[in-house]
Amino acid sequence: MPYFSFSEIAIGSITVQVWGIFVALGALITYLFVLRQIPQKGIDTKIIHNLFVWVFLGGATGSKLLGQGGLSLFGGAFGVLIAGFLYLKLSKNLHLFFPIADIAVLIVPISIAIGRIGCSLINDHQGAVTSLPWGIVWPDGIVRHPVAEYLIINALILFFILRYLKPRLQRPGQLFFAFLFLYSFSRFFLDFTRSTGTFLSDPHYFGLSTTQWLSLLMIFVILIVRNKFFKKVEDNLI
Repeated sequence: MPYFSFSEIAIGSITVQVWGIFVALGALITYLFVLRQIPQKGIDTKIIHNLFVWVFLGGATGSKLLGQGGLSLFGGAFGVLIAGFLYLKLSKNLHLFFPIADIAVLIVPISIAIGRIGCSLINDHQGAVTSLPWGIVWPDGIVRHPVAEYLIINALILFFILRYLKPRLQRPGQLFFAFLFLYSFSRFFLDFTRSTGTFLSDPHYFGLSTTQWLSLLMIFVILIVRNKFFKKVEDNLI
């Protein structure tokens, strides 16, 4: 594939970032999906309206703070989770965290895929060198992995996996933990297709990128928290 980059749209004197448009569109789709689903759970829509404002600000802050080294999505995810937790706790609705999260993760992979379309258009992910026929020929003539396209395909696969798991994971939080685990697991391996040793590459430590180390940390935390959480639930039911 030939290299291209479409990063901005000029509307008169206003310049709009293409990547930002797709990220905002993905966030809006998640918001509308959750808003449509929560009445079936008996959850007040006002809670979702307020929650969306909190998680939007939290996600934007997290992406900005951890945006270096390819961690913008992980930073945004941490910001969303922290902001959502704080809002629900302060509003005395913390018991709704997992029910809402379980609904949200059913559409989040689609939102991620939409956001990654923006990444594909601006071509901001420099892949590792490859000889595969679908590689992108960069301006320097080197053929590299189409990282953004891999991330889009991965998100779509996660979407269908979660849809398959939904009727099989009925306890609150199970689907949420499944998403976090699957995304971190797949992201760890996909990051091997990114470039190393160039000014566009993510920082690497002991052979792994910062995103890969964070993915491993996420998996470790998920396994511990998940086991303790569901053990507590089971103990309360006994």
